[in-house]
Amino acid sequence: MRDLHAHQILDALIDQDACFAIFRLPGETLPRFVMQTSGTPALTSDMDKLNGQTGFVIAPFRISDETPVIIIRPDCRDLAEVETSLVKKQPGKRKNVKHKNIDKGEYLQLFQRFHQPLTNGTITKLVLSRSKDIVRKKGFSPGHAFFLAAEKYDHACVFLFHTPQSGTWLGSTPEILLSGGNTSWQTMALAGTRYPHSGAVSWDDKNLREQHLVTSYLLHQLSSFQITPEINGPYTSKAGNLAHLRTDFNFSLPDESKIGTLLKALHPTPAVSGLPKEEAFQFILDHEGYDRRYYTGFLGMLEPMAETNIYVNLRCMEIGKSSLTLFAGSGLISSSNCRDEWKETEKKLETMASIVN
Repeated sequence: MRDLHAHQILDALIDQDACFAIFRLPGETLPRFVMQTSGTPALTSDMDKLNGQTGFVIAPFRISDETPVIIIRPDCRDLAEVETSLVKKQPGKRKNVKHKNIDKGEYLQLFQRFHQPLTNGTITKLVLSRSKDIVRKKGFSPGHAFFLAAEKYDHACVFLFHTPQSGTWLGSTPEILLSGGNTSWQTMALAGTRYPHSGAVSWDDKNLREQHLVTSYLLHQLSSFQITPEINGPYTSKAGNLAHLRTDFNFSLPDESKIGTLLKALHPTPAVSGLPKEEAFQFILDHEGYDRRYYTGFLGMLEPMAETNIYVNLRCMEIGKSSLTLFAGSGLISSSNCRDEWKETEKKLETMASIVN
């Protein structure tokens, strides 16, 4: 499928405002494809409504009228079939996405604002993120960029999706929110970041503390479903040019009809928001200064009777008419310092920037 014709089909689907997703799971060689061929995708503001659903799910960081949870019905699962059945529709109105770029000085002000509740103890952890707009060069192909990312980041879930509601998003994420089928399920705590220049990676107290907070949160949330997971970790996991601390949780799911309810309990994890959950989430909405939209939400194929693969939307870009918006964030605790956190976001932005530059 890695050929000129395949990426032209993907670009044509975007131009026609089709509802589709193409994704390549870690360790796999061929991407999977789903497309809804008629009607509009299902929209909901309640994750409990995902219970019993089958389809490609796209959830935002914060559910709103502008950013609902979207479910693409899998009418077509073979990109090759689209070649002869491309529906000739009027081109969609491509959105001109624009977010606020902040410089290092503005980031320092944001960091100080976020750091205050961490030092006075009212909040334990906060994730501060930022976006960066770059010019969409003439001839840029989202389909071609997807295949480049799939070749470059073989240990991540690489995806490209488009719906009229969400617009177009491309990303490469290493973080599983929920995956599995039948009785075998998995989630993970992915927190802590290093930039290894060799095989050895050392972890300081700050990163170990971050990892412990996410691990404890997941254990607590799973226990509320009477789930006692088998735990493996923490260990070093590579993702592109970065290394993270990772802990795996493997478990049986007592009631597979309640996957939506479990996703609602897990999202947003402290790896993308903070702790305590509600206080950190509200602080970010009040003070971060921009709408994350589908960045740090989740996405993936939901199939309770087969195989579910849901990932946190990290290392991504939103593709607009004339600009590409890249996103990155880092976890802050009381011992964090601004210089290190700025550097971490710069390194994370490189994941997508390297695909388009």
